Amino acid sequence: MDPQHRDRIAFVRICSGHFVRGMNVRHVRTGMPLSLSRSVQFMAQERTVVDEAYSGDIVGLWDPGILRIGDSLCEGAPVEFEGIPRFSPEHFVRVRLDDPMKRKQLKKGLDQLSEKGAVQLFFDRRRLERDPILGAVGVLQFEVIEHRLQSEYGVRVRFDRLPYRFARWLEGPDLDQDKLELPGRQSCVTDVEGRPLVLFETEWLMRRAEEENRSVRFISAVQPGRSSRAAA
Repeated sequence: MDPQHRDRIAFVRICSGHFVRGMNVRHVRTGMPLSLSRSVQFMAQERTVVDEAYSGDIVGLWDPGILRIGDSLCEGAPVEFEGIPRFSPEHFVRVRLDDPMKRKQLKKGLDQLSEKGAVQLFFDRRRLERDPILGAVGVLQFEVIEHRLQSEYGVRVRFDRLPYRFARWLEGPDLDQDKLELPGRQSCVTDVEGRPLVLFETEWLMRRAEEENRSVRFISAVQPGRSSRAAA
């Protein structure tokens, strides 16, 4: 709303009970206490402070940087809902930074935009956070990210298209990521939560890897913030 002052607002639905501004709750995923002292509703360009809300209402909460899609907040015993799964992207690009002095701004921008679900962020096992990889369902998402990085974070980037079309998270006691590497055709990377996955150029390569690694689970969707498991 104000380009000179960018903050983070998380929209929360009240599932049960009574919300009161200033109440203390527990962030279930991390176990951290959280004070909900800054609550708002939006009407066009105007913000209105919300003092109370009830079941079914949606409230905007100031986010100190810990809230993610699918998180739950509660006062009493922990209550956790099934999150929105992350599905396998179909398009991939490698991010090239024009100005190496703005690597910190790039990291901040990609971290925040990926948390909002705009794209999925992956890292090469050897390059780590240098030249990260973005995954998306549609190529238009890359144009949106490029524009937002430049307009909101002051970072100019270039995207190198990668040949991969399929991604599968990996899980299993006999996982050997080096065995799954095939330069230019399939590559092992990690997501922002450190979970391993492999990118494939073709479906045939993916099926062959599954046949040759029977003890490894190849998972097409995972729950954010949790250990890898099939989302159905």
